[in-house]
Amino acid sequence: MLEALFKSMPAATWIVDLSGRYSFVTDTYAKLVGRRADECIGRSVDEVMPPALARLYALRHKQLLENRAPKRFEQIWPVRGEPRWFEIHMNCLLDETGEPMGVAGYAQDVTQHMEQQESARRVQEGLEKRVAQRTQQLSVTNEELEAFSYSVSHDLRAPLSNIGGFLGLLQENFAEQLGPTGAEYVQQIAANAERMNGLIGDLLQLARVNQGGLLRAQVDLTQMVEEILCGLAAQDPGRHVKIVLPSPTYADCDPGLMRAALVNLLSNAWKFTGRVEHPRIQFGCFVRGSFPVYFVRDNGAGFDMKHADRMFGAFQRFHREAEFPGTGIGLATVKRVIGRHGGQVWAESAPGLGATFYFTLDTPD
Repeated sequence: MLEALFKSMPAATWIVDLSGRYSFVTDTYAKLVGRRADECIGRSVDEVMPPALARLYALRHKQLLENRAPKRFEQIWPVRGEPRWFEIHMNCLLDETGEPMGVAGYAQDVTQHMEQQESARRVQEGLEKRVAQRTQQLSVTNEELEAFSYSVSHDLRAPLSNIGGFLGLLQENFAEQLGPTGAEYVQQIAANAERMNGLIGDLLQLARVNQGGLLRAQVDLTQMVEEILCGLAAQDPGRHVKIVLPSPTYADCDPGLMRAALVNLLSNAWKFTGRVEHPRIQFGCFVRGSFPVYFVRDNGAGFDMKHADRMFGAFQRFHREAEFPGTGIGLATVKRVIGRHGGQVWAESAPGLGATFYFTLDTPD
C-alpha cells in the first residue's frame, strides 16, 4: 500500500541505499532519466543519471548521509532535450537505532512557477528602469522650470518695470504735449504692461506649484477662507458681499499651496459676482462616502458646462476680457495644487446661475 501510494504521487520519487544504488523509483522519476522504473532498480546513480548530474547527486547523497540534515534546492534537469526547473527535497533514511539506511528524495516540476517569477522580475526591472528614467527626466524638467522661473522673474519683469517707469515720466513731464489722445494711448500701454506683469506673476505661481516637497499640516480652511475674503473686501471696499462660512473645518494639507488654490477660487467668486445685485459667496464641506468634499459656491455669472473639459487648462477663458479681466491661469493652478495632494477638482455651473467648485484632498479608496 505504501509503495502504491508513492507511485501515485505526481512528484518524481526515489530511494538510494548506502551503496549508492536505487532501491525504489516511481515511474515519474524513471521518465525524467529516460528509463523504465524496473531498469533503475539495483543500478547506481552513475549508471542512471547523466554524468554531470550523477556526480552532483552522488556528492549530495554522501553529504546527507554524513550530516543527516534535510536538503532542499532548485535544479535544472534536461527533460527530452528541454531544460526544466525542479524543486528537490532529500532526506536521510534512518533505521530503528538511528543509523542511516539510505537517502530518499523527490523532485517536483516548478518550471511554470520559475518562469512566472522570471517574468515578474523582468517586469519589475523594466518598471524600475522606467521610473529611474522618468525621475531623471523630471529632475531635468524641474531644473529647466527653475531656470525658466528665474528668467521670467528677472529678464521679463525688468523691461516691464522700465516701461512703467518711462510711462510715468512721460505722463509727468510731457502731459501737455501728449494731449488727450496721447494720454489715452499712454494709459492703454500702462494697463497692458500691468496686465502682462500680472500674467507673468500667475505663470510663476503655476510653475512653482510643482517645486519643493509637500509639507502637510492640520489647517483650518474656514479661517483661511475668511482671511482671504477679508483681503479681497479691503481691496474693493465699495462692495457688500454676503459671506457664508461653516464652523472650523480642518484638513490635512500644505498650507502654502492650499492658500494659493483658495485665493484663485475665491478671487474668481469675488470677480464673477461683481455684476450681481445681491452677491453671495459660500465655503463649505460635506462627507461623501467616507471622505470630505470641500466647495466654493457663488451666485455670479456662471458658465456653460459644455466647456468644462478644458476649464482647468492654462489660458482658458469663458468670458471676454472686457467683462471680467483675468489671465486664465488661476484654475490651472488650482488643479495642480489639488493634484499634488492626491485629490480631484470639478465644477457645476450654468450661465447666470453661479458656479460651485468642489475638491477633495485625497483620492478615495
